[in-house]
Amino acid sequence: MLGYSNLIDRVSKDQKAAAARGKEELSAKAAELVVKLIEEKPACNLALPSGRTPVLMYQNIVRLTAQRGLDWSRVNCFALDDYVDASPEHSFQAFLSDNLYSQVGLSDKQMHNPTQVDDYDALIQAYGGLDLAILGIGANGHIAFNEPGTPGTSFTHSTWLEETTRKALQASFGGIERTPTRGVTMGIATILSARSIILLAFGDEKREILHKALDDGIGPGVPASYLKLHNQLTVLTDCH
Repeated sequence: MLGYSNLIDRVSKDQKAAAARGKEELSAKAAELVVKLIEEKPACNLALPSGRTPVLMYQNIVRLTAQRGLDWSRVNCFALDDYVDASPEHSFQAFLSDNLYSQVGLSDKQMHNPTQVDDYDALIQAYGGLDLAILGIGANGHIAFNEPGTPGTSFTHSTWLEETTRKALQASFGGIERTPTRGVTMGIATILSARSIILLAFGDEKREILHKALDDGIGPGVPASYLKLHNQLTVLTDCH
């Protein structure tokens, strides 16, 4: 594993190089990395995010799949997280199905979700572990639904969602009072077990928390800061 200072230097250089290219190009680059992995390892395991940040990436993945005739028949996809108390149409499983699964021909047995199994970590290990985890970052530094205070040793668990997280999600539910209060998420240790990680961060509103995660210390106050412990982290951001 790279030393702390070396890893920060590498991430910082990647960050500066990526900043000038913009969300569209960075999303296309992320898609290319996913497609390349599937081409090189057809039986790979992906941990996938929901929300606004990865939408363009998924659109590019679908486009590249059609252009290259990419075979998804041996790929397994694991949702990073999902709500405990949301209707099915508002679930992250529905989001992933609409934006990716239904468009690349995944079967039900290839779609995995932490709300549908008692021991998600055991299931992931039974499939050989995660090859790639793709993440966004919340305004409070959360990754998946690992809210501030989550220990770095955490595995898949249920959690209460912080108000800042719920406010960011409320547009999909028609108000904060209708927004779910609980979620199930891969833990930080689960995420760090992936062989490689891509972190996507777009927009001015992510600049401050991204710098805090990458440039300050490592600890539960900013869960994304634990990503610096991984020696195969790629940061794709337009934050200057």
